[in-house]
Amino acid sequence: MMLACQTKPKQEKETAVTTGTIQEDSILALATRPGPDAPRSAADRLVRALYFEHSTKDNPLRETKDRSLIDQFFAKSTADLIWNDTQKSSGKVNRSKINLLFKAPDTAVKKTWVEPAAIGGSKSVVYVTFLNNNKPGDIRVELSQIAENRWRITEMIYPDSTRLTELLK
Repeated sequence: MMLACQTKPKQEKETAVTTGTIQEDSILALATRPGPDAPRSAADRLVRALYFEHSTKDNPLRETKDRSLIDQFFAKSTADLIWNDTQKSSGKVNRSKINLLFKAPDTAVKKTWVEPAAIGGSKSVVYVTFLNNNKPGDIRVELSQIAENRWRITEMIYPDSTRLTELLK
């Protein structure tokens, strides 16, 4: 009898540890901004690829002929808004003057950093910091997980609190 009492708490402890690794969509986890030494993830690697490999020459937000680059980075609903706006003769945003990755002209943006992701289950937040005319700015990039280790951007919130999806509607 005494042996059974001793093993039961041990089993409960193991169960708590095992289930603790599975994160649910957590507002608290997404509200906490990870430090620069936090481990990297597939979510922030996607954002890094967007900002460093595609920011000026192959910017998906400026793509007008092939939607595949847009779909590589953005969730379907957001990609639809981007694609529909680029197909209009007079889109809501003048993409030749404004880079929607920053909501600023290309010439004004300097020193871009992509911070580690805060992950809460199937949602993630990545902050992109940059200098816009030597003034610091942060963009909050929100992502959703579409498969294991595969993320897509659902929203970008700019320093002035406007949202990418609002600009394109």
